[in-house]
Amino acid sequence: MQKYAVLMAGGSGTRLWPLSKETSPKQFIPVEDDCPMLVLTIKRLCKIVQPEQCFIITSRLLTDITKKTVCELIPEVNILSEPERKNTAACIAFATLLLQKRYKEGVLCFVPADGYVKDTEKYAEALQLAFDTAEQTNGIVIIGVKPSYPADGYGYIHVEPVKDDSVKTSRVLSFIEKPPVQVAQELILSDDYLWNCGIVVGTMDAIIRNIKEHIPEHYYKLAEALEREENEASDLFMQAYRELQNISFDNGVLEKCAQSLYAIRASFDWDDIGSIDALAKTLESDAEGNRVKGRHIGINTKNSVIYGKDIAICTIDVDNLIVAGTKDEVLVCPRDKSQQVKILVDKLKQQGHEDLL
Repeated sequence: MQKYAVLMAGGSGTRLWPLSKETSPKQFIPVEDDCPMLVLTIKRLCKIVQPEQCFIITSRLLTDITKKTVCELIPEVNILSEPERKNTAACIAFATLLLQKRYKEGVLCFVPADGYVKDTEKYAEALQLAFDTAEQTNGIVIIGVKPSYPADGYGYIHVEPVKDDSVKTSRVLSFIEKPPVQVAQELILSDDYLWNCGIVVGTMDAIIRNIKEHIPEHYYKLAEALEREENEASDLFMQAYRELQNISFDNGVLEKCAQSLYAIRASFDWDDIGSIDALAKTLESDAEGNRVKGRHIGINTKNSVIYGKDIAICTIDVDNLIVAGTKDEVLVCPRDKSQQVKILVDKLKQQGHEDLL
């Protein structure tokens, strides 16, 4: 079967505010060699999937910036626009139904556009194994990596034990979504709990079969709209999308069919860059333990994350803080509170400061 990849790039990345905003979210933030995460992800995927068979699905709001960012990497017609954000269940259902209509059959790989990976060779090996396993089983395969620390911001996959470390495929037993740190500390002691990378690989048949069984509304509404007209801008399609439940593919499908899934025990490094502190891991530390991007002048500044976008940041007697700013907004917080930025963004919305987002 032919292999196809779909990058899911419609998120808003609120935990990385003010560096990530509604009109330019975290997948467009420059990281390695000033390449955005979106571009790095496409380049990794194109090692095993032809550029002509690599697609991006994003929100209508981000279609233009996406086209501009990837214009030299994949065909423009391979950028699909969602009428509105409806979470990953709608995103995966739409893309799968559309690609099945165009190509009849194949194996699809859905990948978040904002994951950060350094070991591209092991990444490619894991994806190839996932493609092969999905085709052989006519099923759905997910990819997990061994946790490197007790993260409470990631989901975990509980997989069947293996007797031989060379075995890289296991049956899935269950999912654990963002456990408390105390629970995560217990999970990482076992080889049978993996971080969920959010990568889903499956035959078109298997993905649609499970959507039809577990979230039938997504199947019937989108299939009917696409049957009449393959146009995501049509009134019929937009109405169908508007009526869909806002639910993730994990919650809507994968958790309900967990024990029919396979997981790849991948060994590449991975981070979903879910906070500014996590983003800082893509930067080298200086002699004082600071991770700096942009123009910074500091006195007695230690162990801090300084990220300036088109501004200079100056600090005095700062230790273990995040200082991140643009021309319009500046965020200052302790490094261990970076996950609370989403709460701050919610407060900005509640108080009518949408212009800052």
